[in-house]
Amino acid sequence: MKRNSRAVVIAVVVSLFGAVAVLAQRTGGYREIDKADEGAAAAAEFAVKDQSEKKELTYKLVSVAKAETQVVAGINYRLCLKVSYQKQGEDAETTEFVQVVVFRSLQKEYSLTSWTEEECSKDGDPEVRTF
Repeated sequence: MKRNSRAVVIAVVVSLFGAVAVLAQRTGGYREIDKADEGAAAAAEFAVKDQSEKKELTYKLVSVAKAETQVVAGINYRLCLKVSYQKQGEDAETTEFVQVVVFRSLQKEYSLTSWTEEECSKDGDPEVRTF
């Protein structure tokens, strides 16, 4: 009888440690937010403007395909954006998907952490990819 009780106690303790480990992984992790979120929209506009200046191209934001946030000492916005641009001397616009990370400091200053030209897809939709 005591062995069965001990086994139950050990199983409960192991389960609790597993639950704590899962929660710890989620704390500070990214969570999905509405694509129309005001903060996500501001971060997307900043990313497009900043990358335009860096590449000396005029990127235009077509849409936000996916948005996530991560709370750090500020906020990281991880976004999947559909953008378009036109190269000098060309008539046609090019449209592509990019994944960006924009950091917003506690002083509400933005910085573009990454910009990766990468297709996005999610749940069978070839245009939105999960991160």
